[in-house]
Amino acid sequence: MIRKAKRFKSRTKINTCYYLRCGAKTLTFLFWATLYMVVMKLTVFKSSVEPAPKDWAMAPDNYTKWLGPVLGDEPEPEPEWIEPDNETVVELKSRAATVQRVCRERSLPTERINSKEFFVDHDHNIVWCNIFKAASSSWLYKFNVLGGYDKKFLARTKMIPLMLARKKFPRPIEEEIRDAVRTPGVISLIVVREPFVRLLSAYRDKLENVTPLYYRKLARAIVAEHRPKATGTIKSYGPTFNEFVAYLITNHRANDKPFDEHWAPYHQFCTPCSVNFTMIAKVETLSRDSAFVIHELGLGHVMGRTVGDRRTRLRTVINKSKDGRNTTALMKHYFSQLSETMLDSLLEIYGLDFEMFGYDANVYRNYVRK
Repeated sequence: MIRKAKRFKSRTKINTCYYLRCGAKTLTFLFWATLYMVVMKLTVFKSSVEPAPKDWAMAPDNYTKWLGPVLGDEPEPEPEWIEPDNETVVELKSRAATVQRVCRERSLPTERINSKEFFVDHDHNIVWCNIFKAASSSWLYKFNVLGGYDKKFLARTKMIPLMLARKKFPRPIEEEIRDAVRTPGVISLIVVREPFVRLLSAYRDKLENVTPLYYRKLARAIVAEHRPKATGTIKSYGPTFNEFVAYLITNHRANDKPFDEHWAPYHQFCTPCSVNFTMIAKVETLSRDSAFVIHELGLGHVMGRTVGDRRTRLRTVINKSKDGRNTTALMKHYFSQLSETMLDSLLEIYGLDFEMFGYDANVYRNYVRK
């Protein structure tokens, strides 16, 4: 009997040790498996959920970015939709006339419309070409409101505003755009900003620092092609502004493929010579210009008096970047990396935008290396 008891205790002890060892091994496996999944989620999986945009209209541009835009991407919130003064009306007519004059004088093509980037709202009589890095978030919000989305939903949703807007306003064909802009009472709208401010904003946002997977690959390609030609030691991971501009110039001369949507020239991206926009708004005066459009179309009751939600509030200081540095100082800093020859080559790409939309490029000759 005693012998059986001892044997039972011995077996119990052996089984207990066995189960403890199995439990310890299981816990160790779960610990390392969990740690592995966390690391993968923070590295590989994080990159894979940001695929390269297959076309210009697929690039994410969420409202939450308004709280920290690059180089003052967005201006102050819209005021009440008051009636514009005569000076504003005269200036807006002059802008539209200038674009058409440049189109005629330069004999620019009028046959093709880049219809992928347009939104046509037949119910509210507005046609808009969405230019990235030029108040696109502001007008995407407005189109989503016009499309019937509740403002509270737009304030809390994690869905990409561009995708929401496309559900309400599918991509039009060229003929639909032409018919819409010829219809009496319809406003055709384009929003632009100073071309080189937009260019630098896109560079800093997409290539200079941590970026989505598509732009990381592009950054590596630019560095691989242009850094060997650079003088001195460069330690930055992404391309310098000089290397980025060299890439743009090379791509333009080779005419290999269209420019990325964030730095494509306006005259190519929205084809203003084909559309004949009736309203040329500018980021620098967007508050006033947007108020004009809303008033002319009688949409104040739809948009509400102001856009006041915290998630959709715009920056109030247009001449500051997200790191608080003055835009003029930033332009001097980056353009000092370029030679005058490079500036001339860059103006071969963007010079028409300066001319069409009334911006002055001569100031940059004071910034570049002589």
